[in-house]
Amino acid sequence: MVTKIICRAALLTASMAFACQSAVAQNYRSLPPKQSIQQYGPFTNSPVKSSAVSPSSTESTSGASCGNPAGHCLFYGGNFLDNPLYPPSLPNGLANESDLLVPGSPYGAAVWVPFTVTGKDWEVTGLFTNNFASYGVLDQAPNTPGSAAFYSINTGVAAGEAGTVIASGTAAATSTATGRGAFGLNEYTVQITGLSFPLAPGSYWMAVVPMCTNTADPYCDGVFFLSDVEYLNVTPAGAEGPAEPLDAAFFDSPAFGYSFYPANGPLGACFGNGCDAFSAGVLGETLKH
Repeated sequence: MVTKIICRAALLTASMAFACQSAVAQNYRSLPPKQSIQQYGPFTNSPVKSSAVSPSSTESTSGASCGNPAGHCLFYGGNFLDNPLYPPSLPNGLANESDLLVPGSPYGAAVWVPFTVTGKDWEVTGLFTNNFASYGVLDQAPNTPGSAAFYSINTGVAAGEAGTVIASGTAAATSTATGRGAFGLNEYTVQITGLSFPLAPGSYWMAVVPMCTNTADPYCDGVFFLSDVEYLNVTPAGAEGPAEPLDAAFFDSPAFGYSFYPANGPLGACFGNGCDAFSAGVLGETLKH
């Protein structure tokens, strides 16, 4: 167990990810890989809830879209980039999961991504994170345990502090390949839709944590890492909405003994190797006033 924690705490630094992973995850690496996301499905969306806001009181954003499948975009940190022209220590990812390898309640490990609501209020209808995964398999509703991702939006998050929950729960989610990959893993968008709650202008942190806890499913021995985003003198590809605050994400993990620990910096959860921002987003509409 000590070996597992030490290696997993390295959290996929670009140069040594699978030097650690192979020692603790032989049980899933020895399984025959599935070839496509279609072989895992069908994935189910949560039922669309009737919004408390009438259609006439919302307006579309500027036409921008994000997510997978795409929806109206309020915020997106941008796409992961594994560019060999930059220092190889920068591209990275951080454990973001509740599965058989990293169990916990409500999660074994979670990355809390900052974002800012500016101008008018937002009506949130969906949340997503882009995660490197060994298989991308999620628990399937309505089967037990009946949920596929944990989500939460909080305010006032700080080192050692979870802040105040605005909206939180578990819900069915989709897991869809983005076509990107790194570190020997493919990237999947884990997305929840059918949400309905407002956010006033201010600073927030979001988490969307993939869940795969079925002990009868060997693919739940896989791993998930939230893709990071590096602002290397340019805005990341695909980024939309207010810019993601840099160096403001937190890592919380009962499994590894971290309590809302800063992700960035030499002493952060990524040990200074990238992780100044992450690939996550918010779907919805801007409220009219």
